[in-house]
Amino acid sequence: MPTPPPLTRRGGRQTDLGPAKWALKTTLFLNILRLEGNFWTIPDDPVNGAGWFDLDQSTWSQVVAPTPIGTDYSQLGIVHSRFKYMFDVQKRITADAQLTWEPRRYLEGDPEPWPGANLRHGCLVWDLVDNSGWDTETAIGGNIFDGLTRGFTSIGSDGISQEIDVIPDPTFPAEYSQPGWKGTKTRAPGIILRDGERTGVQSNEFHWKPATDTEFVTGGHSMPGVNELISATINMVGDLIAAAVFIPPVGGMLDALLKPLYTDVFLAFMKWQDIGRANKLGWSHYQETWCEGADRAYTLSALIALRTGMWRTREQTTHSVTVADGVENLRIGQRGFGNAWIGTRIGTTVLEWGPPGKVYVDRITELTLWWDRKTTPHWDIIVGHREPEDPVAKALEMLQEVMSIARDLGVL
Repeated sequence: MPTPPPLTRRGGRQTDLGPAKWALKTTLFLNILRLEGNFWTIPDDPVNGAGWFDLDQSTWSQVVAPTPIGTDYSQLGIVHSRFKYMFDVQKRITADAQLTWEPRRYLEGDPEPWPGANLRHGCLVWDLVDNSGWDTETAIGGNIFDGLTRGFTSIGSDGISQEIDVIPDPTFPAEYSQPGWKGTKTRAPGIILRDGERTGVQSNEFHWKPATDTEFVTGGHSMPGVNELISATINMVGDLIAAAVFIPPVGGMLDALLKPLYTDVFLAFMKWQDIGRANKLGWSHYQETWCEGADRAYTLSALIALRTGMWRTREQTTHSVTVADGVENLRIGQRGFGNAWIGTRIGTTVLEWGPPGKVYVDRITELTLWWDRKTTPHWDIIVGHREPEDPVAKALEMLQEVMSIARDLGVL
């Protein structure tokens, strides 16, 4: 899946709060502005005044497509960065919000990426799109006999729990009836790759992983104000006692002695249980899991960490299919050149798994076009959760994250 360039925020800390798409695109824009605008560095030609504080995007090598905050309905996200690569900052947020990065080269003669855009030939335009429709309206499954079921996911008032509301009488997009129209509407995926001997699917491999943990824990430090309140109380009580017996104030001394005993002890961890998942899994199931990404309990970042942990341990299906381009109504391409690309929701069937005719609907997470001297060109498509990466690569990624945390704390 395309990912943003490895830009870093040299020169300070950055925090953006808002809809996930808007916050991530703003963060990426500020990074590119730092590089292209020469706000913190001397330009290549210091004598040329036009190179200082350059806000003319027609000279930039890469830009971010704007998204007005009033038109962004993605879920809330906190983007916090200090000397981090953009890839590390965004990967968990985009996974939880089901967003997809879409970089495109702008060439002269192409349609404008947005109205009024003035870009140089070959400029790389970064956009963050939502092809899932999971929180608005989209297909959530079904079968080839009764059709697909459409609904939307709603988040509870606690910010963590979620449920699916089924739309009883959905409308069908009119675009699918227009001759020559290419694309896939998020709310009604129009592609189903059917498994069978006389279909366009040449080979397939299906994996199913049940949901695991039902209880999620995060934190490590007391919620804001707890340590300070205890410290102020000890100081006040100590000074009042000293005043009553006519001795010098001892509140500071008592606080210094007791601080190791109460610091980050009360309200330091936060736990949430997915009761619906627990009931579905029965009386014997996995219990707790630790959620990375938040070191202070009962904060917004802790809620996001719990949501990410719930998403990471959800029920997952992976369907790898080999199919020729053009069969089963499949046209690989972007933005008017096809009806399926990375992030597009499509349906697949598995002949020997589940109820007869059951359709699994999920996003395309990987596309590979390959051929050789004996094989005609075809696409390898992975729908759903990607297979876990190599354990060594995963260990190196975890080590990189630890080093990034240490750098944020000023240890390195």
